[in-house]
Amino acid sequence: MASTAIPPYGVVIHEAIASGDLAKMKAAAQQAEAYVQEWGNVPAALEALKQEISRQEKKPYRHG
Repeated sequence: MASTAIPPYGVVIHEAIASGDLAKMKAAAQQAEAYVQEWGNVPAALEALKQEISRQEKKPYRHG
């Protein structure tokens, strides 16, 4: 992965909705769709990551 930061697309979406500005809402929707196209289902990937972290934390400590 080239990027280390996840854009705050949720914030952008909520701000666009709160603004009531149709052009902002459409732009936010387009940005979010592009993000999902590139990165996929981030919430599902995050859940899988959390599960793997939990699994790893339960393993006995090994050197090496």
